[in-house]
Amino acid sequence: MKIPLVLHVLGNLILLLAGIMLAPFGVALYYGDSGEVRAFLLSIISAGIIGFIMKFFTKSDDASLGIREGLGIVAFGWLFCAVFGAIPYWHTGLCLGFTDAYFEAISGFTTTGSTIFTDIEALPRSILFWRSMTQWLGGMGIIVFFVAILPALKVGGYQLFSAEAPGPKTDKIKPRIAETAKILWFIYVSLTALLAVFLFFGGMSPFDTVCHAFSTVSTGGFSTKNISIAAYNSAYIDIVIIVFMFLSGCNFVIHYKCVNGRIGKVVGNSELRVFIYLVATVTIGVTLFLYFSEPQSYYSKTKGPEFESSLSCLRYAAFQVISVCTTTGYCTSDFNLWPGFCRFALLMLMFIGGCAGSTAGGIKNVRVLLMVKYGLRELEQLIKPRIVKHVKIDGESIDESIIKNTLGFFLLFMGIFAISFLILMGLNIDALTASSAVISAMGNIGPGLAGVGAVENYGHLPIAGKWVLVFCMLAGRLEIYCILMMLMPMTWKR
Repeated sequence: MKIPLVLHVLGNLILLLAGIMLAPFGVALYYGDSGEVRAFLLSIISAGIIGFIMKFFTKSDDASLGIREGLGIVAFGWLFCAVFGAIPYWHTGLCLGFTDAYFEAISGFTTTGSTIFTDIEALPRSILFWRSMTQWLGGMGIIVFFVAILPALKVGGYQLFSAEAPGPKTDKIKPRIAETAKILWFIYVSLTALLAVFLFFGGMSPFDTVCHAFSTVSTGGFSTKNISIAAYNSAYIDIVIIVFMFLSGCNFVIHYKCVNGRIGKVVGNSELRVFIYLVATVTIGVTLFLYFSEPQSYYSKTKGPEFESSLSCLRYAAFQVISVCTTTGYCTSDFNLWPGFCRFALLMLMFIGGCAGSTAGGIKNVRVLLMVKYGLRELEQLIKPRIVKHVKIDGESIDESIIKNTLGFFLLFMGIFAISFLILMGLNIDALTASSAVISAMGNIGPGLAGVGAVENYGHLPIAGKWVLVFCMLAGRLEIYCILMMLMPMTWKR
């Protein structure tokens, strides 16, 4: 690995982050958050100095980035950004220690939405804005943003983009990767602005509108309210957020095809159909269970919604199913009190997640589809040993290397889940809390079940447990391979 070149590019990234942090610094000035003004100023100055040193004292003559350099920049880029992003939480004393501050920052950048704060509404406005902004930056990926505005990376841009982009393969809308990144960011910004308009006309304050637009399109889930979206008790806001969570959980290439009038390609997309069928089926199932179950099974501790009609059940079920399936993590009800079937269904959705090429986390629908088709092919070959059959998606044969990559990803995903789960159990955390916390972190969802449920937080977990979940959040956001390769000695050899 060309370490000087990696440090040089990371220096550019850190300088970019210093410039971005001027936005929450301005919010702190506007609302008179004096302590936060100093904290953000410290972050900006420290990021600026370190970024300057890394940029101008480690420049390499070789401007080409290989796959190892790309992986290194992505992995360490997220780690460094979270360090500077944690300073405002730590310096102001809002967090008891650096562990809590870093947990909150990495939860934001990875769009997980897990929080250590017990009283969200007591936080300063600038901190609330920064929490949502970290998710918005992490949603499309600050690395992709970096590639979009610095096309001078040329060949290296693809290594960064492919290492950052979620899914088994990277879709390039345009031949030049910088053009692809710009188009994706244009769609991302457009969805954010459109959602902000709808939320504003739904009665949200301008500040809450911006924060929730950031954390919805990024499928992050940080809210400005203690009880999340339930605080608004508005069917209109619920429906608007449902629509935009779903759109954000779809592959952004599909949005591009819609804008360009290629509706046939969109309708015929196998992953989108699977995503729609999955959401619809689970929503119907959860709705029926909520409607026919005993009332005390699903009363919410937040605002006690009464599921008096099938439409009410459908509203709450659809919101929670899409929130979990897109890994957003918003809540309109305490689903930890729902019937057992509903909680189990939501837990399974945490594993699957949204579509590849979206801001959602999880294993991704296309990988699940690919593994199902691969399994069916193996069964058919057992019955007809001489048959030669390719696994196809959308009429195209899938290369065996992609299938192996997908199977490897699934095994690594489940392996990390099992090891992390056992570690949390060893820290005297009950099984349901431990398992849901790990899958919530790996799927970048936020709320889990039991001790980390919809109305709980992660502040009570031991320090070691928080660092385990930090690793899980990074592994899930960076699609396992990226973070694991940084731990292998061969990655660092020339």
